Amino acid sequence: LKLKGRNAQAIPEFQKAFDLNHDLYALAMLGQAYGRNGQTEEARKVLAQLNEEAKSRYVPPYALALALLGLGEKERALAELERAYQTHDTNYLFVIKTDPLLDDLRGDPRFEVLVQKVVGGK
Repeated sequence: LKLKGRNAQAIPEFQKAFDLNHDLYALAMLGQAYGRNGQTEEARKVLAQLNEEAKSRYVPPYALALALLGLGEKERALAELERAYQTHDTNYLFVIKTDPLLDDLRGDPRFEVLVQKVVGGK
């Protein structure tokens, strides 16, 4: 994965993006970068923060999926992506076929079926 080498450099960028405008996708990418960088503790804190945010505002399932993948939680990430599809939260879902942040799921038959549903539905 070409992103691996850049995770350490990406972390402050994602943190800054979240601090500036509280973008939940930036927070989710921060969580994924921590997880991929082996900083599991920090990745879990980000996931907890996303769950906390969900108490007071909508947290897109796609964002949760990104953070979960950083922790290797493929089953839960798949469930969140499926939830995004079921609830028609397609803000980011349209990039599901090419998003490198989802590469861990490629080859999983359930993921491939979801990709077909999303792409076919366009």
